[in-house]
Amino acid sequence: MLKKFLVSVSIAVWAMIACSPSMADTSLGLRVGTLGGGIELAHAFGERFGIRIGADGLKYDTTDTYQDVEYDANLKLATGQLLFDWFPFASNFRFSAGGMYNGNKLTLAGKPSASGTYTFNGVTYNASDVGTVDGKVDFNKFAPYLGLGYGRPVGRGFSLIADVGVMFQGSPRSTLTATCGPTSTPASCAQLQSDVAAAQAQLDDDAQKYKYYPVLSIGLAYVF
Repeated sequence: MLKKFLVSVSIAVWAMIACSPSMADTSLGLRVGTLGGGIELAHAFGERFGIRIGADGLKYDTTDTYQDVEYDANLKLATGQLLFDWFPFASNFRFSAGGMYNGNKLTLAGKPSASGTYTFNGVTYNASDVGTVDGKVDFNKFAPYLGLGYGRPVGRGFSLIADVGVMFQGSPRSTLTATCGPTSTPASCAQLQSDVAAAQAQLDDDAQKYKYYPVLSIGLAYVF
């Protein structure tokens, strides 16, 4: 999905650039920030307006404890951007607005504690009563973006690029599921499902703070 998004946007942007009277106001840059590492293509249409496309990504694995359960967590950041820039002072300072393809997601795999137990919703279960524990948090695929930054593809050579903004990715959607283990009884299995549902409700509530994702990045671009 991200690849298709970037290919179609790239074709549209290159068509606009080709119709522009000068290629001297086009740059290709590399950046790093809260969306991971990325690349961007920028073009200025005169002194005050420009357009950028880009893509960022990062994969990060860790182990963390949440609600008394230890999880192997895999964070995947994957975004594609189409941004429009306004340079109000005909300088490097810019305001930016646009949209992002948002492929960010977090996957979780639960592990028993050192004592061989799981605890959901305050209730402790032996590991043999629990099969697998899996979770996921993802977001709206389209996210509007507003921000400001520094950098304008004017002249030739290397230039600094930086952005500070917010990606409005909406209310996260979470799932948390558990299967019952070989020693689980029908009653304990039903109780497990109820407690895991309560844990998911808490996960949904905690994930709301990520509706607004801060975007910070800095990099270097070459104007050609």
